[in-house]
Amino acid sequence: MGFPAEVAGVRARYLRRRADWAEHLQKTRDIILRGAERAKERRKAVILGGGLLHDVPIADLADMFREVLLVDLIHPLGSRWATRKLRNVRHVTADVTNTISTAYRVAWDADKPLPKSEPKLLLDDPEVDFTASVNLLSQLPCMPMSYLIRQGVHSKEGIHEYSCDLIRAHLAYLGQLPGRVALITDFERLKIAPSGETVERRDLFLGVPWPARGDEWEWKLAPSGEADPTHHYFRRVIGIPDWK
Repeated sequence: MGFPAEVAGVRARYLRRRADWAEHLQKTRDIILRGAERAKERRKAVILGGGLLHDVPIADLADMFREVLLVDLIHPLGSRWATRKLRNVRHVTADVTNTISTAYRVAWDADKPLPKSEPKLLLDDPEVDFTASVNLLSQLPCMPMSYLIRQGVHSKEGIHEYSCDLIRAHLAYLGQLPGRVALITDFERLKIAPSGETVERRDLFLGVPWPARGDEWEWKLAPSGEADPTHHYFRRVIGIPDWK
């Protein structure tokens, strides 16, 4: 579905736009630490969507907890290098939606339904004292949705419902996890004209309702010249230290 190429693209954009991303990355790290500090015990911390670790205070978490689990589909070399000396950090390769392999298998078969998301990872581990979903939620549908659309087999309505289900299921999953839970996610894409006027807004949750509460800020994801020669593409982000 193109996940490795997507990770490489994020890395390349980060290197080009590091200064523009700095505030967003720091605010994300702050939310994670504020959530972690509320954990009643300090056994296991889990990062869902660790990726390249640009937005994760991994050294601080490794000091705070007995064990830190980094959960993602792709663990790039940069992440493994950054944690090479942190003996209590473990990389866990997993699909938090629990649907990707099935969606891939049925992508060419219109007679087979798209899967329902039922995340199970770590729900039965009472030692998980803190979990953070890090800039992941809005991204869950992106790659599989694009892949399914490219195949042209399943209906647009079916793909849309599958994508919405991934978002709903992740929110429900966060509520079921043991321990404290922090959530950081972008929720709206902004297209901004050179004048500073917002000319387009896009709901990144595809209409799925959710209780928006927490710290909000703007992520200067793609200033003009990055994705568009004249317009900025920014994101609205929300950070919730204690989701439950």
